Amino acid sequence: MHYYQFNIGDYRRDTAHLSHLEHGIYRSLIDTYMLEESPLSGDMKELERKHLIRTANEKKALRNVLKDFFKFENSMFLHSRCDEDIISYRDKSLKASKSAKKRWEKDAKAMRTHSEGNANHKPLTNNHKPITNIKKGFIKPSLTELVDAFAGKVTDSGHQAGLFLCHYESNGWRVGKNPMKSWQHAVTNWISRSKSNGTSKFTGQKVVSKSERRDEAARRYLEENNDDGVAWPASNEVSP
Repeated sequence: MHYYQFNIGDYRRDTAHLSHLEHGIYRSLIDTYMLEESPLSGDMKELERKHLIRTANEKKALRNVLKDFFKFENSMFLHSRCDEDIISYRDKSLKASKSAKKRWEKDAKAMRTHSEGNANHKPLTNNHKPITNIKKGFIKPSLTELVDAFAGKVTDSGHQAGLFLCHYESNGWRVGKNPMKSWQHAVTNWISRSKSNGTSKFTGQKVVSKSERRDEAARRYLEENNDDGVAWPASNEVSP
């Protein structure tokens, strides 16, 4: 081990009789004992070489320390307090290792169960349903689309389509004060009102045949803007 606790009080109580030289040698022996986690070799030559013991005083101090604090047994120098600390350290390390292994196995099992559950789970599709209610912006119709919308519903579908287009182009495609949302609905309302009261969409007056100003304005618009090849009614046709 690279770390061990050092009780200053106990150490001073047990080593009050040691010289400074003996203190140094004793601490060096303890450090080796704890670092290697094993008793010291009983070979004196090896001990002296390992701990840099060279002079006669140092050799004498080494023997005094070994005699006072170590027990020679099976060709090894044993230290009871160091052995207790080493056993305690190993026991704690073993418990920590077992606890870590247990946690790892628990976490691994949980991850395995979660993965298996996901593999067998019916895939969620709530967030993958096609979106069908997206609001689209208003797109004004072409003259061809308007003629088709009026066809079969009025006798002069081309003329009515032109009038419808001129009217709503002039007011910015608004129904009252609000922007138009559906030109198809506007066509239906146009036809319905025309059939119910026979009034002009522009003047609010009863329809007068050959309203030159209205028809001429519509005709000019269609001549300038019609790319669909729809013929505009002749000037002698009766307007609604």
